[in-house]
Amino acid sequence: MDIDAVITWVDGDDPLHAEKRAFYSGESNHPVSTSATRFASRGELKYSVLSILRFCPFVRKIHIVTDGQDPGFLWQVLAPSPEWHAKVEVVDHSAIYGEHSDLLPVFSSRSIETMLHRIPGLSEHFIYFNDDMFIGRPLEADFFFRSGKPVLRGEFRRSGGRLTWLKQYLRRGVKRPSFKEAQREAAGVVGFTGKYFLAEHLPYPMRCSTLHNYYAMRADELRQQAGHRFRSADQLSPIGLANHLELLEGAPFEPSTRGGYIKPPKNDYGWKKVARTLADLKNGELAALCVQSLDQFADHHRRAVLFELDERYVRDYS
Repeated sequence: MDIDAVITWVDGDDPLHAEKRAFYSGESNHPVSTSATRFASRGELKYSVLSILRFCPFVRKIHIVTDGQDPGFLWQVLAPSPEWHAKVEVVDHSAIYGEHSDLLPVFSSRSIETMLHRIPGLSEHFIYFNDDMFIGRPLEADFFFRSGKPVLRGEFRRSGGRLTWLKQYLRRGVKRPSFKEAQREAAGVVGFTGKYFLAEHLPYPMRCSTLHNYYAMRADELRQQAGHRFRSADQLSPIGLANHLELLEGAPFEPSTRGGYIKPPKNDYGWKKVARTLADLKNGELAALCVQSLDQFADHHRRAVLFELDERYVRDYS
């Protein structure tokens, strides 16, 4: 069984990309969708790719999906290993949008995720990463797929109910494009009532045919979902949609795995939590790790995080 990896990446500090985002920013209906931190890059892609190459040798090819950009820094890292270099390729948004390229440019991760199953040459089974997601220790293929189906990790949550209604009633202003609500909406679309599956924010195993088959007779729905320039509360989660379709097909699910999640610390206690997670990574205790908004860390904290990532993924294997 061939298994590929897909990583979505953007260098938001690229002046051309920043200018393009600014030009279309008026189409966003929530400020969080255009926040610069959503597009910032601090070299995370390097660690994501290296973590896959070193800890998931069963991966056949790594597809980096991006918007007319080239990760030159990554090629420098991979130069000493031609075999690894050959496993990595860059895929432009135009290649996955194809006949729907009139919708471009888009800056919403949900728009892009909707089209990932259209990557040319993508294997039926693949693992989807944001560029700030890393594999933490050696893993086998059956961590992600069993009997040909993705292993889903997360938990079931109640949908609806008085608390949900109250939150929606009390909400003021434009609806925020919530990670949880987008998965709950996806569950309802395919017939789940009363509960939904909330996936953990770590690498997602997926099947190419799942979204392909769903959208095969829903071209208008595909265009509506994939045409939002910026993330919108009107979009459902493509990951949530795929997961709930897989659950209908009997995909196995498990509680959240031993993974790590790091975000900018607000105080000393927050940094201690970050330090403990980095220590767990160093000791090989984490199956995966997500480092969110590295650009928003204080300089000394960011340097400390990058040092530990270098130790884990670069220096130990140089």
